[in-house]
Amino acid sequence: MRALFLSALALALAGTACTTQTVPGPLVVSTRQLPEIGARGPNAKRVNGESCGRVVLFIIPVGFATAESAYNDALSQAPGSDTLVNYEERTTNLFLFPFYYQVCTEIHGYAVASKSPAAAPRAAPAAAE
Repeated sequence: MRALFLSALALALAGTACTTQTVPGPLVVSTRQLPEIGARGPNAKRVNGESCGRVVLFIIPVGFATAESAYNDALSQAPGSDTLVNYEERTTNLFLFPFYYQVCTEIHGYAVASKSPAAAPRAAPAAAE
């Protein structure tokens, strides 16, 4: 009877987990080429972003790894940019049962502004007096 109870307890513990939402909103993937942001261009800057979540002693969470925070971390390295092109995302896991668990989301890419200078609105010329 005790073995059955311990087996049921182990199965119940194995079935429980902390689930976090890594992409908090709708995700749009397009294969349409956008010429103004499709190329790196001379002003593109190589950036890296990372977000890590850790769990200590199997029950104490320390941070949450989200793709959005890794994306924001990458964009913060290039002021004025709001888009990543030619990027890749990696997830790494480290698990030392039952003491430590870590998951990290890394994003590497080129930060650019989504508005090209040609598409930006121009100021009206000053009237000559």
